[in-house]
Amino acid sequence: MSPWTAFPHADDYAFTAVSLKKHWAKLHAGDREPLPKSAKALTAWMHFHNGQFQKAAETGLKAGATGVTVANKATCIYAVYLEPKEKTRLSLLMEVADRAAAQAMEHPENPNAFYWQGYALGRYSQGIS
Repeated sequence: MSPWTAFPHADDYAFTAVSLKKHWAKLHAGDREPLPKSAKALTAWMHFHNGQFQKAAETGLKAGATGVTVANKATCIYAVYLEPKEKTRLSLLMEVADRAAAQAMEHPENPNAFYWQGYALGRYSQGIS
């Protein structure tokens, strides 16, 4: 994976595993994502909340099934708000759509799998229209 454009305000955030756990309910009030039990998935979420989207996506994918949602969210947020190349943006969004579809099939009880599939496809369709 080639380097992603850095989030310009990443230095404004300094979540640690401890502070992330403390603020989890507020940070995820909208998506109701459960606090991960996996240390790797928690680390991926820490990178996400610190604005380190590429690290969040990579770490989330390495965490396996417990890290797919953070990988999808990080990739979508990066693609929509930071990726300067339209072709790359669309490719990233389709990656998420495919990954989220597989996640939804494997874990139909996970609403965020469906959400990120829909979000990615919606943003993709905006880019090609």
